[in-house]
Amino acid sequence: MSRVVARASPSFAHLSSNPSPFERWGTKKASFAPRIRRAVAAPSRARGQTSVHKPVTREVRARDARSADGNSRANAHDKPSSSFAGEPNARSGEDEEDGARARASASAGDAPAEASAADVLKFTLPTMLIWLAEPLLSLVDTSVVGMASTIELAAMAPGSVYAGYPAYLLMAGLATAITTMIAQDRLLAAKGGPEDEDERTVSMGLLTGIFIAVVMSAVLIAAHKPLLAAYIGAANVGVLPHANAYSVIRLLSLPIGIAIAVAESSFLASKDPWTPLKVVTVTTVVNLVLDVWFVTKLGWGIKGAAWATTIAQVVAVALLVRALIKRGPEIDKVKKMLAESAQRASTSNFNLPRELRSLRNVGAPALRLPMKLPDFRFLTRVRSIAAPVMCVLFIKCVFVGWIVRTATYISPEASAANGVLFTVYFFFAVIGDGVSQASQTFLPPTLGDFDKASKLAFRILFVAVGIGMFNACVSGFVPMKFPGLFTKSQAVIELMFIATPFMCAALLAHTASMASEGCLLACRDGKFMVAAYVPNSLLSIVTLNYLLSQGWGVCSSWMALTQFHFVRLIINSVRLSLRGSSPLNRELGVGVA
Repeated sequence: MSRVVARASPSFAHLSSNPSPFERWGTKKASFAPRIRRAVAAPSRARGQTSVHKPVTREVRARDARSADGNSRANAHDKPSSSFAGEPNARSGEDEEDGARARASASAGDAPAEASAADVLKFTLPTMLIWLAEPLLSLVDTSVVGMASTIELAAMAPGSVYAGYPAYLLMAGLATAITTMIAQDRLLAAKGGPEDEDERTVSMGLLTGIFIAVVMSAVLIAAHKPLLAAYIGAANVGVLPHANAYSVIRLLSLPIGIAIAVAESSFLASKDPWTPLKVVTVTTVVNLVLDVWFVTKLGWGIKGAAWATTIAQVVAVALLVRALIKRGPEIDKVKKMLAESAQRASTSNFNLPRELRSLRNVGAPALRLPMKLPDFRFLTRVRSIAAPVMCVLFIKCVFVGWIVRTATYISPEASAANGVLFTVYFFFAVIGDGVSQASQTFLPPTLGDFDKASKLAFRILFVAVGIGMFNACVSGFVPMKFPGLFTKSQAVIELMFIATPFMCAALLAHTASMASEGCLLACRDGKFMVAAYVPNSLLSIVTLNYLLSQGWGVCSSWMALTQFHFVRLIINSVRLSLRGSSPLNRELGVGVA
């Protein structure tokens, strides 16, 4: 959860030659300009005109008006209505009704297509692969460190909580804000607003995130020794030095992780998961190689795992920022082509087709240099979106951190077993994060229409339930069948066997509950989420303490977590389904957070 690494071709050619996504529109090898010319000329040919557009004089317009008026009187029921704005319209009676129907049809065509379950899966699967990279590397870290030392394995859980949870809090809040703001910027641009606002959002988001991360990292490093000592407790002082070393190294890379989160959000908000997926694939290989080299060959132990992650993050941010910068020339090329086409369309009697006007917003925004400093308006938008999200995530981090702490207080073996299971849990839990991201990407265009929005929301929930069943079935396979990959301690392995079924139950509920949470995030229903999280977390902590008092040990953590997810799913589903008070009724504001 603490490591964040993250429409292009499946190969890595994009990182070198990087063909424009607009050049891949239609057939792969067809040039973009001829397609615009053909699309612009097509309406003329459909009306029996030539493809060469001549200037329309006043006399020509008057002649066409007289001709259209005569035709409408002679053939009121036979003449099809035109949907082109520049065409004369001297009709009455039934012709006006035909025109109204045509305009309504054109307006309906402008509305975004409703996403199907297949569309959700096509977006969710590569997004899940992006986020699976982080827990996969955590699994490798846990395995490599655990084979070297049980004490260092026990130290990874508290070290990850201290360094990772604040990072996750900031990354997730800022990433959600950037995703929403880019969507709003593009909705505004589609309605005639400024076209480059999404680029300003990316630039200001990067600088804002890096600055906050530097401050947060400095504060946490300065206070890490007393805070970690209080968290771990006096019964496990042997774990403290290793947890200190791991957390400090991870905190040094916090600004890099924030930059990665913002860059990834820029691509995901544009429904482009493939570019960050390619970057993640490269950095995953780098991290795997460095893990084995630093921990096994050089004997750096838990420090080596932390440094491997940091170096991989440096590679990731370099590739992502490079990809965003290279988007600038691509977008400029498209702007020029569209301007030329608009100029040609202005000399004819029809509007530029909508599909061409919308091409400017295909693909991620560009990162322009020099970067723009954040202004008050930007910070206000970020605060209004990120603040409720971060409140929710803060409650979640405190709750999960409390659960991890209970196992640390039991014994080093219990801490090690819980650390392994939480690593496996977060590996599969990011699949739920992918479904949540799909909710935030596909749901906003349907908000305001309860029937359409609720249909899509529960379609996403249906997909999430299926994925949750897959998670529950597969997640227990690794710790049950291959416990030797993580530790040689028989006591730790026995505790893992006892708690694994309860971990699987928690994952069963997690994916669907994350999908419902993603729907509420898409609706900007943060106040309700905070109000629901507080009593749900307190109820789960009460359950946890009761189970510990009854001798359930490590299993108590997972039983309380399962209860938390099921209650959250029920509360969120009821909130979404009530027609009168559902946040699905509220249309997402354009241009304001």
